[in-house]
Amino acid sequence: MTPRECFGIAIRTIGILLLFASVMYLYSALALLFFSGMPRNYPLVSYLGASAVVFIVGLYFLRGAPRLVRFAYPSANLSNDLDGSA
Repeated sequence: MTPRECFGIAIRTIGILLLFASVMYLYSALALLFFSGMPRNYPLVSYLGASAVVFIVGLYFLRGAPRLVRFAYPSANLSNDLDGSA
């Protein structure tokens, strides 16, 4: 297994953890909505916003984060092009 593949697996694992965290944020928001009895909705909005952002990042990581992997491990063809050898 190459380091690039190991890095991709690590990114996907982090994506699963982020999706779990977004579900927990959503659960907290629903708990605030139904069980807090507080008239202010600021914590609810912040929990929903955090849940959405973490969910989107988690999905990107779960799909393998191709741009991040390409940045961390550039392809061999790119290094050959930069050297001038074909």
